[in-house]
Amino acid sequence: MTDGDDARHIRGRVPTSEAWIPVRDLNNDGAQALGQGRVDEGVRMLREAISLTEGSTQIEARDLRARALLNLSGAHDYRAELTEALRLVDESLAINAGIIDEAGDARGTRTVVANAMVSRTQILVQSDRFEEAGAQIDEALALLDAHDDIGQAELMRFQAHNVRASLLLLTGRMQDAEAEARRALDLAARVDPTLAAHPYLTLGAIAQHTGDMAAAQEFIALAGTVQDPAGSIVTRQITMENRARSAMRQGDHAQADDLFRQAVALAREGDLVTREIASRMGVAANYLQTGNPVLAAKVLRMLIADLGTDGAVHDRREAYGFLGDAESKRGKFVLADEAYLAARELSRSAHERCRVDLRRAEMQAEWASFTPLPGKRTQRLQRGLDLAIPVLLATEALRADFAPGPIRERWSLQVSAPARELAFRLAVTLGDGEVLFALIENAAASATLHTEALEAQAAETTEAAETTPDAAPFAPVAEMLPASAPESGALLPAAASGFITEATALPYRFAAPPRVMPIPGTAPALEKWIGIAEAEYGVTVRSETVVAAW
Repeated sequence: MTDGDDARHIRGRVPTSEAWIPVRDLNNDGAQALGQGRVDEGVRMLREAISLTEGSTQIEARDLRARALLNLSGAHDYRAELTEALRLVDESLAINAGIIDEAGDARGTRTVVANAMVSRTQILVQSDRFEEAGAQIDEALALLDAHDDIGQAELMRFQAHNVRASLLLLTGRMQDAEAEARRALDLAARVDPTLAAHPYLTLGAIAQHTGDMAAAQEFIALAGTVQDPAGSIVTRQITMENRARSAMRQGDHAQADDLFRQAVALAREGDLVTREIASRMGVAANYLQTGNPVLAAKVLRMLIADLGTDGAVHDRREAYGFLGDAESKRGKFVLADEAYLAARELSRSAHERCRVDLRRAEMQAEWASFTPLPGKRTQRLQRGLDLAIPVLLATEALRADFAPGPIRERWSLQVSAPARELAFRLAVTLGDGEVLFALIENAAASATLHTEALEAQAAETTEAAETTPDAAPFAPVAEMLPASAPESGALLPAAASGFITEATALPYRFAAPPRVMPIPGTAPALEKWIGIAEAEYGVTVRSETVVAAW
């Protein structure tokens, strides 16, 4: 770690004895080379530093070795070699644990540890090991909170909140991700304003995921304004890529293609494999938007081959998803389904699986429109319906993960609304009146279901209004809900969720709504698909309670 402009590389300001000065200089020069994009040169110097400390039991040598190992881990992270990157950072942490046991923090070891924890979190996030990543970043922040003498603590906090925002985004917790990104923004203003580009890009991704393209464009533009175009090759590459994405969103596809290719060239110049992957994905996305799915598919297949199985899971998932879109657009539906299934296998969160399955359902509907044989056409329409309805039910349930507000509603419009429209359209096309009726009952139930407790309270309120001239016709929200949140694990009735607003501060949790029986003596509406949705996505769609729809 050194004082380079990459936030990863930090040098502890501790004295070095004459015997170990060459190792210190190799580590610092190697870290600086990495920050400037001279990865091969940096790797050579760092490996030499590590070799020179091999076998030494001196604390000073072990300290320098741990720093060099951490910097070398960063080089492997740049190259998307995540297994080796994780091994190196774990070795660094183990050495530092021994140093702290023997000598405390005399050499600024806790600074190295905090940095290593953040780096380890980044690697775990890229590997889709989200639970471990969450625990690791919590540990890093706890370390920073426990020791106010850690060097460059504010920079470390920025990194931690920035990484946590990315983690929350990938796990579908959009509102929490937005809050973390804004914390990172506040810290960047105090540490180094150019660092704000990272949380701005995260905020742009959140806006894009929830359908606010205008805000996404604005955040990307803001990221470009704070980045220093004369900075390191890493900064210059990210700036170029952001300009390309901005041009693509504005419809200037020729400019976007040129800028994406320049970003690819910069990434290759600096051996920044992870950045190269993102820019090549941009080239493919631009081809898709300009109606050239053949070239998009070609770029994506080459990219997937280069990624292998050690690449970041998020990148592989996104590449397969785009490949499914490209193959579907060029009428290669079998290949499209294979690509979507590969993307689904790499999807860990229910939110991501729903998005992929919605694309699969839309592809089946498109495939059916090109199918001349009536029997095959019906099979594909039914397959699309069998995918769309569970997605609809699951995404309705997943709305409970969001607090009321624009993010929740935009997210619903991105996934729930298209799934609902597709399910209705397919049911009509198939002429399945029973399913269509069940879909109507399901759509109506969310606004009409009541619990006995709320009905009783409403009746009492109405009676009071009739006997008391000045009584309000409805009880205030604060009176309709308990004065404090229920005990952990306790759930309020589903119907009470209608009283929650953006201003509600307490962490209420609600039971799933009951199943709806549309006709006396029949099974609840959409019963088969409720079971599928709960099994496929791991969410509770409906409670076991059954209520009549009449």
